[in-house]
Amino acid sequence: MPHSDHSHLDPLPLPKAELIALFLESLLFGVFLVLYSISIWILLSRDQRSGHQRSTVNKGMLGTATVMFVLAVAHLCFDVQRALEGFIAHGGTPTGTLDFYFQLSNPTEVTKSVIYVTQTLVGDAFVAYRLYVVYNRNPWMLALPCVLLFGTSKTDVDPSPLLDSTFATVVNVDAVAGYGVCYSLAHAEGAVFASNLRPWITSFFSLSLTTNVLATILLAGRIMWSNHKAKKYRTSYAAVTHWSVIETIVQSAAIYSAALISLLATYVAKSNAQYICIDALNPVIGITFTLIIIRVGLSETASTHSKGHLADSVGGAPSTLGTSQPYPLRPLAVSVSVARTHDRPSFDEYDQKADTAAEFDVDIDIESRVSPGS
Repeated sequence: MPHSDHSHLDPLPLPKAELIALFLESLLFGVFLVLYSISIWILLSRDQRSGHQRSTVNKGMLGTATVMFVLAVAHLCFDVQRALEGFIAHGGTPTGTLDFYFQLSNPTEVTKSVIYVTQTLVGDAFVAYRLYVVYNRNPWMLALPCVLLFGTSKTDVDPSPLLDSTFATVVNVDAVAGYGVCYSLAHAEGAVFASNLRPWITSFFSLSLTTNVLATILLAGRIMWSNHKAKKYRTSYAAVTHWSVIETIVQSAAIYSAALISLLATYVAKSNAQYICIDALNPVIGITFTLIIIRVGLSETASTHSKGHLADSVGGAPSTLGTSQPYPLRPLAVSVSVARTHDRPSFDEYDQKADTAAEFDVDIDIESRVSPGS
């Protein structure tokens, strides 16, 4: 995205902000690189364990993660190239570096903006899809996020008076707003905080933030409700609660939303710190995506490991009744009530019959011994 003008007074100089942004982006890209490698290994090993061909979902996640990684690499490469050009090639004059970073129409600056917009739209689309999956593929859960997503992609506001009426009509109807603003910035002469650009850029950041905050609330609510329903069946609930908090933060993409809030706040404040936030967002979007893949993969591994121990303990094969993650259950106390009824008259009557039968047997025995022929 573009940078501020000379007249804008800021405690953080623009060249210094660019150096800090490059440093932070490099660190976050390193994190993204590690997480991307782990997520790819999880996706590929999952298919090998199942013995089936790669599923459509795995192909989609693999492709999305790869697209995000390529975009993050390209963005970092352009930042490095711009730093070399700005601080070395143009650093020989007092204002050479500042003049270089101030050029909004520089091809590398425009390309960086295109990469950022693409990464943002990919991340927002994934958030909407994840919401759809978590709510059992309920199509109604896609309604509002999709409206906000397409609102991010389209605009009814002319991004710049420099655009002619024909192109403005295309932008207002079909074009992606981010790419439209990139076009307008490539032909603009002024600051990123200029009055003709400020409303449009603010709306772009705001709609993206709204999409992610809404999805975060809905996802967190779903996870917390599921944990609440399973609470009474689990042991060591305190430990499970702590993990649930982490799980909620990761799966609801709160990290991404926090980064967007920082970006919007610094831009509204007309601070050069916004460049640090916007450069860091590219790897953060990929980090959020790969963390979800790793979280699911670790859950499946733990589930398989637990089933293997159960099979060893009973001397049989692992259970295949389901693929859900097992939860340890609390011991259940069973109370059994036993009622005894003594029917004394019935026992007395039985004893009398038994005595009579015994006397009758004795009489028969005596008569058989004292017979006429004896």
